[in-house]
Amino acid sequence: MSSSSFGTWVGHNLLFSDLLESDNRSPCMTFSVPNYFLELFDIEGGNRFGLLAPRIEFWLALITSLIIGSIFSALVSCIVYHFIVVPRKNSEKQNIQSMTPFIVGFGIIMPLCIASPYYGLRYFSIKCKIIKFFAGVSQITSFFRCSEAMFGFLPSNVDDSLKKLIVYNALPVEIKFDSNGTALGSKWYDVKYYLASWVKYIVILGIYSSILQPYDYQPYPNKEGPALKDINILNGFGYNQLMNNLLATVMFQIYLTTFGLGLNFLASLLGFQLIPFMLNPMFESSSVSDFWGRRWNLVVHGMLKRGVYKPVRAKYSRFAASVTSFIASGLFHEWLLSVVFYPDSEDGTCSPICYQVGYGRNTLFFIWNAILIGLEHAISGNVLFKLFNKHLPATAISLMVASTALPMAHWFTNDYVRTDFFKDGQIGFPLIVRVD
Repeated sequence: MSSSSFGTWVGHNLLFSDLLESDNRSPCMTFSVPNYFLELFDIEGGNRFGLLAPRIEFWLALITSLIIGSIFSALVSCIVYHFIVVPRKNSEKQNIQSMTPFIVGFGIIMPLCIASPYYGLRYFSIKCKIIKFFAGVSQITSFFRCSEAMFGFLPSNVDDSLKKLIVYNALPVEIKFDSNGTALGSKWYDVKYYLASWVKYIVILGIYSSILQPYDYQPYPNKEGPALKDINILNGFGYNQLMNNLLATVMFQIYLTTFGLGLNFLASLLGFQLIPFMLNPMFESSSVSDFWGRRWNLVVHGMLKRGVYKPVRAKYSRFAASVTSFIASGLFHEWLLSVVFYPDSEDGTCSPICYQVGYGRNTLFFIWNAILIGLEHAISGNVLFKLFNKHLPATAISLMVASTALPMAHWFTNDYVRTDFFKDGQIGFPLIVRVD
């Protein structure tokens, strides 16, 4: 079997590229909804609905993509350990500056991490945009952890041995380590807890998707085009756009929480403990920095903190380090869009259509949030600011925090909402649809 034939076989039989290309499930059961209920919510059409069962192939494809990503990460870890970690430690002992880690990191590993997903998607014939998304996440994890290794900001003692480094890089998650660099083990309680939580969120995401799916995940007309030049700041303050942004942001939070719990369940089965992906940022954040630093996507936050913030902070101000981290996050998300919407075939065709990404909007969104954090630090000592934090209910504070970024949230979510990204994902969840 040739290498191309092997890739095609894996793509069709383990990644289910053709099967997951469209959602053609048939209802496993049907039911009727009282007409008065439909009239109450102004829902038009018939009252017959069906329940679509999630496709197990979606989850098997995700596991396969994780395994492929883990193999890639293990190979990268070998290069990082022998050509970055060891030379850096030797130079530190001799009190000299070695350029080998930076030559290998910036010259070989980082370009490899950026370029490899495009070849992998074509090689395995991956078409599902959710699978593409996580294929990109696996590689960018190695990218930022290479930066951690170059600048010496890996978690304590994780680089003591190649085995520990491989474990640390194995998945696009953050494994918990003790002070000796030993991965913390899971217990049977952890396995049961994460399984129950994961199943619960699969149902929650299915219900949420069932509500938004008839509206193509965008209930209100979007007046703003997809390109950077189409941005109209005032448009974001309109009721329709604010509601679209709120619904899309909650969708992202539920998505990341669901997949994060799935990874935690998988890791607990393998005997590892992981930090959580999400800590309910939309409804429990007490400040902008709390939202981004302690609640929203903690795995990416950890990588940016050690791979970007700390290296910059070692030489420049805290503000400069924060802005650099947010710009890096914006560029990372721009690159991720290019992976998600990469054409499916060599002739440049896509399924169902090729979407032109509005590059620049993600970076602008993260720069805006960097400005918000800067303003927060500037006024955090203000008496009025302290009074708000002390006397307002926690939910009210969270909504105020979210409102600072919500008018611009579509700069980040637009490309996903406008396309079949969420439609590609709904195949893995139970879905209620109207039956003609």
